[in-house]
Amino acid sequence: MKKIVILICIVFTSLGSFAQHGPRERVKAYKVGYITEKLNLTSKEAQNFWPIYNDHEKTIENIRKRERKLIKAIKDTNNSPNGIDDKQADEFLNTHLETEIQKSEARQKLILDLKKVIPNKKILRLVKAEADFNKRILEKIRERRRKN
Repeated sequence: MKKIVILICIVFTSLGSFAQHGPRERVKAYKVGYITEKLNLTSKEAQNFWPIYNDHEKTIENIRKRERKLIKAIKDTNNSPNGIDDKQADEFLNTHLETEIQKSEARQKLILDLKKVIPNKKILRLVKAEADFNKRILEKIRERRRKN
């Protein structure tokens, strides 16, 4: 039963992601499958885990969007005829620090919320699975760049 529920979760996530054919969606689907496999969640755990985890991912995605906008603003300001002044640099640094704090707080919230629905050992497996997943993705990117 547990395997059927996990398979259904993967199929629905994959179908939605592959229908859009974007690389980000494919990576997300791959990540869902990878985490599902590594955590070995029961059907009840999966039911409680994924909404919490997906909310966390949306929060982190929004923070990263703000980070990218900040980096673009820094580049644009730095490339302007007058460059960047101390006041602007201070504002950029404060915004950067705030986004780092937001990411840390989001991670803390994720762990505290997950502690209510899955065992601590599985949360630690999640931490390892995410790190391993990121390594795999980076390796694939580097491999593709070498081929090109």
